[in-house]
Amino acid sequence: MSSHIKAAVLSAGAWSQSSHLPALKADPRVTLVALSSPDAEMAESLGRQFEVPLATADWREALDARPDIVVVSSPPVAHEEQAIGALEAGAHVLVEKPFALNAAPARRMRDAAERLGRALLVGFGWPAAPIFALSRRLIEAGEIGHVEHMIMHLAVNTRALLSGGTDGGWGGKLESNSATYTDKAVSGGGSAAVTMSHEFGMVEWLVGEPILALNASTFPPASDIDLHTTVNAEFEGGGSAAISAASTHPYLARPQWLMALYGRNGQLWADSARDYLRLVRASGEVIEYSGPEASGAYDPEAPTRALIECAFGAPPPSGLTARLATHVVAVTDAIYLSARTNRKLQVENR
Repeated sequence: MSSHIKAAVLSAGAWSQSSHLPALKADPRVTLVALSSPDAEMAESLGRQFEVPLATADWREALDARPDIVVVSSPPVAHEEQAIGALEAGAHVLVEKPFALNAAPARRMRDAAERLGRALLVGFGWPAAPIFALSRRLIEAGEIGHVEHMIMHLAVNTRALLSGGTDGGWGGKLESNSATYTDKAVSGGGSAAVTMSHEFGMVEWLVGEPILALNASTFPPASDIDLHTTVNAEFEGGGSAAISAASTHPYLARPQWLMALYGRNGQLWADSARDYLRLVRASGEVIEYSGPEASGAYDPEAPTRALIECAFGAPPPSGLTARLATHVVAVTDAIYLSARTNRKLQVENR
C-alpha cells in the first residue's frame, strides 16, 4: 500500500473552505491534486488559497487527475452523478449530507460502492463528538440495556439559511448558495432533510436499530422548506422515540443537542451545549460527566479524516456508512409523506 494518496474535492464552496480542504491540506500523507466548483472564480480562489494545481469548473476534469479519495461537496441534487463518477474512477468517496434527494439515488450510490469495493462515507460527523462517543460506549457496555424510549432534540441556527440567507456561519470568507437550502429540488427539503439527516444518523447509530415506522409534522405546514419538524418513531426492537429539530436564530455558537435515553438498566441525559452527560443506573447511582470528556463541540474535519484513513485500509466508521445514510434518506422520505398525509407510515428498509 502506498504511503501517500491524492485527493480531490468536487463542488467546493463555503463548507469545504472551512472543513474538507483544511483537513486534506493538514495531512502530510495527502496531496490535493484537484478541486472543482461550478463557479469558476470560486474554484480559482480556493485553488490559490489551498495551493491546488488544478482548479476547474468541470468536476469531470478534476477526476481526470486520478485521485485516490474524493470529497463530494455539492448540493444533494448532484450527489449521485458525482459520487458514482468518483467511485467508478477508482476513488474512495465522502459525500456531504443530506445524502440524496430521495431513497432511490441513495440506494444506487450505496450499491455502486459495494459493487466496486470502495468506501463510501457520508458527512455524519457528530459520532466523533466526545459526548456521543461516550454515550455509545456506555450503551455498548450494557449500562442502558435494551432501549425502550428516546427523546432527541436538535436546534441549529439554520433559520437564516432556510429563509434565503447565504451565511451558514461556517467560519470561512465564502457565502453559501441560497438555492442549496431554499430549493427543495436542490436540497431535498428544509429542517427534516438538512438538520435531521444528522439527527437520524445519530439516533440509529446510538440505538443500533433502524426506525421502522413514524408519523410526523412540519412547520410551516405543507411548506417545501420546513423550519421545524417533529417525529414520533418506532424502532425495530419495539422501542419508541420522540425526535424533533428546530431552526433557530443565531443565539448559540454551536448546535444544541438534548437527549434522554431510557432502558431497563439505566438512563442517559445529555446536553451538548453544556458539555454534560449523566448516567443514572437502575440502582439509583448517578454518574456525571462534564468538560472535555463530554464535549458537545462538532469537529467539522472528522469525516474527511475518516475518508483518509479508509484509503489506508481502515474500515468505514459505523456512524458514517452509506447503508446508514440510505436508511436515513428513506426516513426523511417518510417524514415528508407523513406530514403531507397526516398518516403513520412504514419506512422502507432495503
